Amino acid sequence: MSDPVHRPDPRENLICRCYQVTEATIRQAIEARNLRTVEAVTARTNAAGGCSSCYDDVQDILDQMHGSTRARRRVSPLTNAQKRTLILALIRDDIRPLFRLNDMDIHVLGVQDDQVFARTEGPLVGTTLPSVLTLKWHLVKMMSEACGQKMQFIEMNMLDRRETTDPN
Repeated sequence: MSDPVHRPDPRENLICRCYQVTEATIRQAIEARNLRTVEAVTARTNAAGGCSSCYDDVQDILDQMHGSTRARRRVSPLTNAQKRTLILALIRDDIRPLFRLNDMDIHVLGVQDDQVFARTEGPLVGTTLPSVLTLKWHLVKMMSEACGQKMQFIEMNMLDRRETTDPN
């Protein structure tokens, strides 16, 4: 999540990029139904039901709203450059062939701590088809294993899409 001193407006803070779910929507569902688990939030909002990159963010919101705390997340001793090298090799050798089977491609733009910024291309970009979400889930799992910590897949296309469809 972002710096607690300067938090973005929950109505605009996009948590789940796969399903375009904002922090406000997640908070409303938790409050209205007294939801206690990420799985319950997913059942109500779809957040964390795609690639799983936002799972920890949804858990953080639950913790904030219910006053819970969890153990600190594991942080990799690798530098951002080392993570990027591992992720690029992983994409080249394992992930890109799977994406291409689905007429898609992926390009890493950068790695910052636990976030991997990338663009995807192809006719299925932005869809919530199970095959696409499974590819993204597999990508996050493989990146997390390679880097030794939970990684987030920040699909820049989805952020761009939100900006062009947001009525504000």
